[in-house]
Amino acid sequence: MKTIFLVLDHGLGLGYFFETEIAKKLLEANIQLVFLVKDSMIEHVRKEIQHPNVIVESMREDKVKAYQQAHHPGIFELVEHVRRTSAKHTIPITYIDTNRRRKEYEAHGRRKMILKILKPFIIFNRYSHFSRWLLRKFLVWFGTPDLYGDLFDKYQPDLVVSDTAAWRNDQYILRQASKRGVKTAAVIIGWDNPSSQGLAGGFVDYVNVWSEIHKEELAEGTDWPRENIHVGGMPLYDGYISKKWLIPRVEYFKMHGLDPEKKLVAFATTALSITPNIHILKELAEIVESDDLSEPTQLLIRMHPNHYKNQANYRKEYEETIELAAKYLNVHVVELKETPDGMERYSGEEFPEKTSMLAHCDVLATIYSTMVVEAAVHDTPFISVCINSKEGWGKDKYWVSLDEVPDWPTASRVNSMKAGRTVFTNEELKTVINDYLADGSLDHKQRMAFAQNELTYLQGESTQKVTDFLLGLL
Repeated sequence: MKTIFLVLDHGLGLGYFFETEIAKKLLEANIQLVFLVKDSMIEHVRKEIQHPNVIVESMREDKVKAYQQAHHPGIFELVEHVRRTSAKHTIPITYIDTNRRRKEYEAHGRRKMILKILKPFIIFNRYSHFSRWLLRKFLVWFGTPDLYGDLFDKYQPDLVVSDTAAWRNDQYILRQASKRGVKTAAVIIGWDNPSSQGLAGGFVDYVNVWSEIHKEELAEGTDWPRENIHVGGMPLYDGYISKKWLIPRVEYFKMHGLDPEKKLVAFATTALSITPNIHILKELAEIVESDDLSEPTQLLIRMHPNHYKNQANYRKEYEETIELAAKYLNVHVVELKETPDGMERYSGEEFPEKTSMLAHCDVLATIYSTMVVEAAVHDTPFISVCINSKEGWGKDKYWVSLDEVPDWPTASRVNSMKAGRTVFTNEELKTVINDYLADGSLDHKQRMAFAQNELTYLQGESTQKVTDFLLGLL
């Protein structure tokens, strides 16, 4: 019997394998699956899939943290900064450069000076293939502790698969696998991952990506051998296509106290790493409450999972959004349900909510969220709202003017395909909402072409494509 280690370092990885039946199909092929997950998620995963060929082990984040704190932490933190902000200059690098700028801005004292000193090395990495190779080699030589040796000895895996490409703490087990001569692979779960995460934290053998665009970003930008990049689409979106999660409209509207006689504009908040959402939410609330729209309309706000984190910016905006909904009759908020103990957001509990919102809303507004791809799959018109905040996150806090965002890698693809509309002022926002409310078929062909471009497979075949890819590696 062959054995695969499945390293799930991100909550969405659970959905990727469990909600798509990839895990089920691998088990049907008589493969032993050893899931490595965070300690707090072990019991949930064991309940999720009970099978004699399924084993759940810890990712050992406590040992990883202890190693990071004891093994030249200052040096490796700087190396990690360089890795995450390095990619070949021939691909769009706006994401990773924004990450560099934020780190430099938020640093204080001597650290700020050190990060600025590192900038020439980062730029050199963007032009030198050998320098990028040497950086990853350094991590393999000096950053591969024996944290998982007993698991390798016990289970003798034939393949180690991670839901990120050694971009997070999965890098330790992937590097250890490589040093032991075990084949490694990654599955890309985030739309912007190939252009936003920098270099892989080691030498991962194979990868499944969504599209030829992803393939080009990894091959050209991070030196991944083209022949080892498999285009298999995004299996999770097969569930959108099959409508297996879809809640009927009447039931969905009742869940959120929505008026079935009114049009629905949904707003998917973004992850706060670049800008607040609240100024846009206030404008949308004013619009739906006024007589400026051609038809009676209501607003449904979907909070980003990050709003539930215990951080000041997140909590403040969450509370302001709840207050906004209490103030206006036509403003409603999607309250994400509590997840099982230890479960991260994105782990699958919200797919019925997301697909139902996208299927039943008349217009989606967001700030170039991944949900523009998901909206395109549903053939739902979408607006990228790039109205600048006047104060951002306040004094001494890093933020990005939204008029910069249309030039970012994923956003520029939306615009080049003319798949949705981008607005920069309140008047433009009202005009475009009215246009879409009047005719939801506007930009239909462009949306479908965009979805095809980004996802490759739109007939529900990605789950099987990825399963066949993983089996083929064995």
